[in-house]
Amino acid sequence: MTKYRSIRATIPLLTILILSGCGKEDIIQPESCFSADVSEANVGEPVTFTNCGEGMAFSIWTGDSFHSFSNYGTDGGVPFEDETFSYAYPEPGEFTVAVVATSYGNSGSEVYEDVDSMQILITDARAEMTEFGFRSPKVIGTVKGRTLTAEVPYGTNLATLKATFKTSSKFAVVSVDGVEQRSGKTANDFTVPVEFVVTAQTGDTARYMAYVFSIPDTAKQITEFSINNTPGVFSGEQISVTLPAGTSDLTNLKAKFETSSDKAEVTVDGTVQISGSTANDFTAPVTYTVTAEDGSVQTYTVIVVEEVGFLSFGFEQLVPPVYATISGYELNLKVLEGTPVSTLSATFTTTSHNPVVKIGSVVQVSGVTVNDFSSPVTYTLEAGDQSVDYTVSLTVIK
Repeated sequence: MTKYRSIRATIPLLTILILSGCGKEDIIQPESCFSADVSEANVGEPVTFTNCGEGMAFSIWTGDSFHSFSNYGTDGGVPFEDETFSYAYPEPGEFTVAVVATSYGNSGSEVYEDVDSMQILITDARAEMTEFGFRSPKVIGTVKGRTLTAEVPYGTNLATLKATFKTSSKFAVVSVDGVEQRSGKTANDFTVPVEFVVTAQTGDTARYMAYVFSIPDTAKQITEFSINNTPGVFSGEQISVTLPAGTSDLTNLKAKFETSSDKAEVTVDGTVQISGSTANDFTAPVTYTVTAEDGSVQTYTVIVVEEVGFLSFGFEQLVPPVYATISGYELNLKVLEGTPVSTLSATFTTTSHNPVVKIGSVVQVSGVTVNDFSSPVTYTLEAGDQSVDYTVSLTVIK
């Protein structure tokens, strides 16, 4: 400990002369004396100081940034009114603690002081991780024991995440593989567990393992569907595919499809479907089940039908008979010069829908109804809710 005494006289000279004949007031000389229960402590642990001095008033300066005796005159310290004074230091360091004992004399015109001081060493062994998460995406993780966990939205790039964290002490240093971490600034690859090391001011360390999981994907939509390059038409949970006329075998068709997530699994009656590879019988509606990564499901009913249309078309009364080349909805025939194109009767076969065949409003009978084919003729085939137009064109060969 270090001690020194001081006296501050503020009596004017005239007053001294006038009072020189009078008896002077006896002043108890102050004596600063105090002790601490420990000479070293950790941040947050109370240090108890005991006053053993003599005087009329006592003040204590704890020595840290809150009350430093070096600021005596501008910093009044803390009144030391009881026998003991307890203080928990909020920061580490070596601090000079000072206690001033004060006495007053001659109606307060004289002030006597005695100062005693000692050194207190405060260390910070705190090395706990108290908060863990991410700012982008905004996620609050959990700290349980020495394990850090966080769930981020599906699709988050785990390889470049920047963790946010707090420690029990602002003096602790956080590192990963020897690289000091800055909260919200330093990126790490969280596709694998990451070990965070928290080093206290004293050198003590605590190790935390961080586990980051992507929330399971909920996407389970079929976004595209086709058979034989014919796209399906979506209506809610139903997909309709109308294949060209002549596609009579629906028992072994391979569908191509895409889903809203590559994590989704597509099955039919429990059989996993591979786009463009797995064959199914579409003579009746087929239910496709899409299971998302999170286990939720979405079902689609696929209905495949053959489009109504001509399977054959010609003029069998001609010698030799003439038959059409069918290309989409175009029927083209070549006839010899002199053929009575204005009075021909077409012979035709249609798909299994047995559609009604019309030219305008006139129903056509194969091999019976006579029409003028000197210019293109439009046939309309109707079955159920289907209606398809075909154009028949003749070319005269000279």
